Amino acid sequence: MVLFKPKLSNKYLLEKTFIINRRNMTIKKLLFYLEGVRKDCLFIFLMAAAVATFAAGCGKKDDAAGKKTPGPVPVAVVKAESRNIPWIFDTYGTVEAFASVDVNSLVGGQIVKVEFVAGQKVRKGDVLIRIDSRQFEANVKQLEASLDRNILLCADAERQAKVKEELHSKNAVSGDEMLKTRVVFEALKRMIRVDQANLDRAKLDVEYCTIKAPFDGRVGDILQDEGSIIKANDDNLVNITATVPAYVAFALPERLLPVVQKLMAGGKKVEVTAKIDTGKEKIQRRGELCFVDNNVNQNSGTVMIKALFPNTDEILWPGLFVEVSLELSAGELFTAIPSEAVQNGQLGMQIFVVKADSSVELRPVEIERSAEGLSAIAKGVEPGETVVLTGQFRLVPGAKVSIVAGDPVKKAIATPDKK
Repeated sequence: MVLFKPKLSNKYLLEKTFIINRRNMTIKKLLFYLEGVRKDCLFIFLMAAAVATFAAGCGKKDDAAGKKTPGPVPVAVVKAESRNIPWIFDTYGTVEAFASVDVNSLVGGQIVKVEFVAGQKVRKGDVLIRIDSRQFEANVKQLEASLDRNILLCADAERQAKVKEELHSKNAVSGDEMLKTRVVFEALKRMIRVDQANLDRAKLDVEYCTIKAPFDGRVGDILQDEGSIIKANDDNLVNITATVPAYVAFALPERLLPVVQKLMAGGKKVEVTAKIDTGKEKIQRRGELCFVDNNVNQNSGTVMIKALFPNTDEILWPGLFVEVSLELSAGELFTAIPSEAVQNGQLGMQIFVVKADSSVELRPVEIERSAEGLSAIAKGVEPGETVVLTGQFRLVPGAKVSIVAGDPVKKAIATPDKK
């Protein structure tokens, strides 16, 4: 049996040969690429192994260094001491004059002379204003004449009364006539007393025409000029205020009223400081608490109190708004340490205390009050114990410390450890 074999053309054979050759070339390229990737992976693997070996060696050195015992922490310390810590209450107040009067005239008339300059300091008894007194002086002369006349009439009535009494004793005149003479005499005696009282009042009116300063102080502006016609007790002529000494009035919270009452009842002088801010400096003056109002303002919950200041230089001017500091401490002693030694931590307010073996102990403390950079410790530390002042952020309970002068942090930076 003979099989049929198709006859293939040369063109067909060439195309098949080309396709096979292309496939062979593609396989060769793929093998070449895989060979390159294999070499790269081997290089990366060798590099990673080298890095791991280097890191392991360094880690051993670091572990060996880490096993060294740390040295003591440099800190600055301070001794706790027993002393009084001021209890200061700060608020604002207003300056008030020691005395202030609106001067009026007790008589009416025309102002003939103003004897002062606006703003002038005056002494008690200095003449301020003169009022035309001529009509009052004339009234005085009239009353003096009336008094003299009645004195003469009274003397004559007394003589006649004595004569009538003698005649009556001899039954020369009736008893009724004698009594009439006696009544005239007694009436004239009383008229003399009335005239004397009127004369005294008239002389006062003359004195009232000269208006004088009632106390030492400083006058304000002139409210009535010369030539003005004024009425009695009607027109204000001038205001005069006493500025030496001076008051400072301010409100105190009602919760502090028992403290102030206790201090004043014990005879202690409660010191008050007034501060005036001029913009360039603060001027301070010291005074003493002198007055507590007799009731509490229910709307504000405060009580009005006053302090008295000598004010010899008159720096405290009436109406001036000032800062006020009230000293409320009664001299009690507390364990005092600088406020910067106290930290706010998990235990609340806490401090580090240096023990005899140069290790530190963390203690919670109770602060009564703070003032002037000091804290009054009610509980937690005793006078004489050593307290860490600076460098606390590097400490843990039980850590060893070395005491240095000044700021230990700056000193440690300035002098690094030698290796």
